[in-house]
Amino acid sequence: MVNWRRCLYLAHRWLGIGLCLLFAAWFFSGVVMMYIGFPRLSVDERLAALPALQAESLQFGPRALLAQLDGDLQIDSLRLSTVTGRPAYLLRTAGREQLGMFADTGERFTEFGTGDALRAAAVYAESLGIAAGYGPTYLGRIGMDQWSVSSELHRHRPLHRVSLNDARGTQLYVSSRTGEVVRDTSTSERAWNWLGANLHWIYPLQLRRHGEVWYWVVVVLSLTGLVSILSGAVIGCMRLRWRKRYRGRDVTPYRGAMKLHHLLGLWFLIPLTTYLFSGLMSMGPWGIFDEDVPYATQRASYRQVPPAQSALQGSAGAEELRQVLVARPHSREVVWHWLAGWPHLYTVGGGNSREPLTMRPASVGAAVPVDWTQAALAQLNAMMTGHAVSAVDTLTAYDNYYYVHHDDWRPLPVLRVRYDDPAQSWFHIDLATGELLNCLTATGRLERWLYNGLHSLDFQFLINRRPLWDLVVIALSVAGFVLSLTSVVIAWRRLRPKSRRSPGRPARKLRPDSTAVAQPTS
Repeated sequence: MVNWRRCLYLAHRWLGIGLCLLFAAWFFSGVVMMYIGFPRLSVDERLAALPALQAESLQFGPRALLAQLDGDLQIDSLRLSTVTGRPAYLLRTAGREQLGMFADTGERFTEFGTGDALRAAAVYAESLGIAAGYGPTYLGRIGMDQWSVSSELHRHRPLHRVSLNDARGTQLYVSSRTGEVVRDTSTSERAWNWLGANLHWIYPLQLRRHGEVWYWVVVVLSLTGLVSILSGAVIGCMRLRWRKRYRGRDVTPYRGAMKLHHLLGLWFLIPLTTYLFSGLMSMGPWGIFDEDVPYATQRASYRQVPPAQSALQGSAGAEELRQVLVARPHSREVVWHWLAGWPHLYTVGGGNSREPLTMRPASVGAAVPVDWTQAALAQLNAMMTGHAVSAVDTLTAYDNYYYVHHDDWRPLPVLRVRYDDPAQSWFHIDLATGELLNCLTATGRLERWLYNGLHSLDFQFLINRRPLWDLVVIALSVAGFVLSLTSVVIAWRRLRPKSRRSPGRPARKLRPDSTAVAQPTS
């Protein structure tokens, strides 16, 4: 007959031995990630590194680019920006292909080379006022390295890596498809990430380049850790005595590291369990958070972008854009978007300030008093035919479902429109531009709590009261780290070579459960 107690103790012991160092690394790296995230180029950083668009350099309008494309091509995004110091139109197709044209000469983009990457880096450094020792240095062309494994960079590969030779040790990654700087890293950022994101996400390049393998490694380790936690919880409760205490005073039979491990594991059982469980939820295992109607489909229905040949009908040409840039000399970009098939555009300035445009001759460059609420509601109702609006709210401050954390950016105010469809959809509309920002269903809201809420403690009463959030997260992480260290000590005692006993000295008998190693959560 199977002795279930013995199986429980053995499972917990050897899972603890196998995972204790990983769990300690997870807790430590989580604290590092609170302050130093994985390298990326934030919205604010990207805009700050762009020079203001110069009206006199603009010789061609966006229709000149579309005229060179397949007339049936579907546009995903279009903007006027700066590439290697020159004004350029950047277009992404619905198939995620990157296309472009320089607005000063009408020259179509081809692949950007070494010289282009160095010019892009020089413009970046000049715009940010970075003092480089002797100018940018080209470090090579790469497909992927440790700091560029993110899937969002796939459409820009291969990448050019350039060093700015500045005091921060800045290295830039330049797209060979668009000539844009798409990522920046510094020496300290790279160093800390070996103790932060690379540890926490199990992110070595050799593993991460194989996305499916990496996914299952994280899922299996998370599930194994949960088994370790639950087995430890059962053992911990079984070994706890409130009456007939051990040695007349202790609720635990253990001493030293085992005692601390036993008590800490029970005291912090709930936060430790939810921490590891939410880490598993971050992977969306087995498609549990997949939507019946993908957001990309809803966004396409809201925008209804015509084919390329007619996508910009009635929109601005080169002369009108020059007038806009004269009226708004601090504009970094001009962005086109569509609502119900009609093109709209706005300028983006420093600090991500956005101003819609009107092309009426008498008021070129003036802000448009567009009633985006009515226009957006009309289009959403057309999309959601058969379902009624259950609520319409204007958000002027972040809440539990529309918020930012750390250095992220989201526009305010926004319009939230709720529907009574089976998915219980909530749409968020940018009231400055009329753009659809996202759609949050009941499934998405559940994911928000099971992952962000439980893993990062993204609760408004905490993240709006920093450093309270910092203190709570660090305290729980320290508890988990100490618990993990007790597992390391216990595991070492179990695995270290046994010293020889003196001749004639009998071996001390141990209870079957006295050497069990309890294991912390992630």
